[in-house]
Amino acid sequence: MSREIKKKKPVYTKILKLFSVLFLILALVLVLAYIELGKINTSPTNSNKVVTVNDDSNMKNYTNIALFGIDSQTGSMSDRGNRSDSIIVVSINNKTKKIKMLSVYRDTYLSINGHYSKVNAAYSWGGPELAMSTLNRNLDLNITQYATVNFKIFANIVDSLGGVKLNVKSEVIKNLNAYIKNMNHLNGGNSPKITTAGVQTLDGNQAVAYSRIRYTSGGDLMRASRQREVLQAIFSKAKTHPVKLISAMNTVLPQIKTNMERNELFTMMLSVFRYDISEQQAFPYKQKEAKLYGADYGFPTTLKSNTIKVHKYLFGTENYQVSTELSKINQKIINIIGY
Repeated sequence: MSREIKKKKPVYTKILKLFSVLFLILALVLVLAYIELGKINTSPTNSNKVVTVNDDSNMKNYTNIALFGIDSQTGSMSDRGNRSDSIIVVSINNKTKKIKMLSVYRDTYLSINGHYSKVNAAYSWGGPELAMSTLNRNLDLNITQYATVNFKIFANIVDSLGGVKLNVKSEVIKNLNAYIKNMNHLNGGNSPKITTAGVQTLDGNQAVAYSRIRYTSGGDLMRASRQREVLQAIFSKAKTHPVKLISAMNTVLPQIKTNMERNELFTMMLSVFRYDISEQQAFPYKQKEAKLYGADYGFPTTLKSNTIKVHKYLFGTENYQVSTELSKINQKIINIIGY
C-alpha cells in the first residue's frame, strides 16, 4: 500500500513568511504611530520672534530642542503666566543619534530680552518664543523647536508606560511624600506614599513628585538632576516597550504643546531605537547663589566661561569664542555680583 509523501517546505520559505508577518506588524505599528502623531497639539511659533545665535559651526551637525515643564497648578497650558520650572536643552547628534541633555537651573540670573531676572520667567512673559530666544542669547544656541508639558501630562506619560523604575534615596522620602500628596490633590488619584528606599517602580504622580523635590540637600541642582533621571527612565521604558509607547502616545500627545510638525516627529520616531541618552549635565556649571532685591538667584560665574563649557560638552567645540551680545550680558552680570 503506497503512502503519499509530503514534501517539506524549504526553510527559506518559512523564514520568508516570518519576515512577512514581522513586516506587516511593523507597518501597522508605524501607521498607528503616524495616526497618533496627528493628535499632537502643534502650535506654530512666530519665527520672527525667535532670536538664534549661529556662531558655532559645529551646531549644524546637531538638532537642538528645548523642553519646558511649566508649573501650572490648574493644568493650564497657556503660553503666558506659567513659569517653566523645568528647562532642558536636548541636543541630538544627527549622525550618531546620541542625545545629550542640559538642564538649565530655573533660578539662573540671565538676560530676558534685556531685562534681567530668573530664566524661568521668560516663558511666563513671552511664551516659547521668548523662552527659546533667552536660551539662545545667553548660551549662544540656535534652538527653534520646543515641546511643553505640565504636571498632569508628565504623570500621564509615566502611567501609560506602566510606571518607571527609580532609585529613591532615604533622605528624600519625607519631602517626596509631601509632594505625592500635593500631586494627588492637583491631578486626582490616590498614589501611595513611599515607605522604603531603593530601586522601585513609581507611578505617574509619584514620579512627578520625585522630580519636584527641591528642599533637600543639593536644592535646585539635585532637583534638575532628578528631572533628567525621570526623563531617562521614561525614554528607556518607551524604547523597550513599543506597544506601551503607542498607548502612551494615544494618551498624552493631544496634551503636549509643540511647534514640530507631524512629518518631522514621525521621522524622528523612526530613529527612536537608535537614540541613546549618552550624557546629562546642568547649567551653570559654576554659580554664586545670592539674594538680589530680596529674591534668591544663581549668578553664573562667569556666564562666558560656563557657555564655553556648554559648547565643548554639547558640540565638542574647543575654545569657543562667545558672541558679542553674550559678552555684554556676561559683563552686566559681573558688574552686579562684583566679580
